[in-house]
Amino acid sequence: MHLLNPIKLTSIILLLIGSAWAANLPPEPDVQADVALRRDFAIFNPHYEQDRALREARLRTLSASMYADEAKGIKNVCGHQVLEEAGALMITRADFALVDRRLRDLAALLSHSSSDVENAQGMWGNCYEGWALKLNATFDHLEDSAANEPAPHPFPAFLARVSTPQKVISYLDTVAVSDVRHTGIDHGREFNDATSVLVRMIIRGEPENYVVPPELRAALLDNLMRRYRNRVTGFWGERYVRGEKEDFVDDLSTTFHIVSYLKGQVPDMPLLIQTLLSLKDQNYPSGWLWNGALWNHNNMDVVTLFEYGWSTADRAQRDAMRTEIERMLHWCLTDSLQADGSFRSNIADSSLEQGEYYGVSFLERIGFLNSRRRFWTDRNFPEADEVKARIRHFIEAHKSGDALGDRYKSVLTALGPSS
Repeated sequence: MHLLNPIKLTSIILLLIGSAWAANLPPEPDVQADVALRRDFAIFNPHYEQDRALREARLRTLSASMYADEAKGIKNVCGHQVLEEAGALMITRADFALVDRRLRDLAALLSHSSSDVENAQGMWGNCYEGWALKLNATFDHLEDSAANEPAPHPFPAFLARVSTPQKVISYLDTVAVSDVRHTGIDHGREFNDATSVLVRMIIRGEPENYVVPPELRAALLDNLMRRYRNRVTGFWGERYVRGEKEDFVDDLSTTFHIVSYLKGQVPDMPLLIQTLLSLKDQNYPSGWLWNGALWNHNNMDVVTLFEYGWSTADRAQRDAMRTEIERMLHWCLTDSLQADGSFRSNIADSSLEQGEYYGVSFLERIGFLNSRRRFWTDRNFPEADEVKARIRHFIEAHKSGDALGDRYKSVLTALGPSS
């Protein structure tokens, strides 16, 4: 038996890797990443699948009631915050006592009107418990109320835990790696939520023109590019401890947020687009699908990344992007968009308002609603006016039940003036 020498063996391995990328195969850790994560949870808790199934059934029932209340015009901001958090806990924690408590909180809030309030530290998202969720809600509130050209504001006190280079990296390090098999906690959602806001507040100084220490801005940007990015794929995501190794699982949403809020000024965009195209048939978090089906939220993320990557993409990538946009558009108009101007409900949206926002945002970002955004095609969409009228009619009938600030307002802006 003849053994290959190490140099020749290495050459063969590299050739195989290159062939996989040439065939546009997804990275191995991203293939059925959702299944691998559930397996990790089952190692932590052998009864995980049964325990989760019971709570998912309860969540579906409660979310249907929340959506029905929203359709009646009941504005229940607190209820929608608890619904979103309960849904997030369901897929990121094996702590079902905590999930049960949040589901009881949600049940108690049904058919009640509620609004958000600011806490003593200046944060909003009063009915969230997680800090990153509160941070997201706070940014949205401040963005909705910020002046067009705000005067410089002091660095906000509620960011005290991430106010120095050491603090921000220490915090992100705690949520960038998950050892689900030993802790029962997946930190990926928190890493995503936190970075999406910290990039805007610390690196860009938004939404109130914050005075940010330059060393803090530099440290966050450097670590995002050097330590939290998967250099093999160009994506951002979460690392999972599995035995003696760590799997870097690419996350579509985290990558979308970082690329978007840095206005596409990130390394290796052609590589990122190649990775993105390879993941189209995978489930979230790596892929485009939610439980095996398209979803407007992920479609919005995908086409935004396409737009940022278009200028550096090669011909084959552009052809592939066009094909996928056509597929997503067909699905959006014929399956997701309903006769009344709503979009088919998805429990992951957390509200009718959010579902409307994602559907319209997808249509806006591909230029279906506005030719100025039509980066991928020259063709016209004569059906767009009828679609816009349908969506506008639905929003006008339901905007009194808005639960998430000015989402309906931003949707109406995207639709443009009524004809």
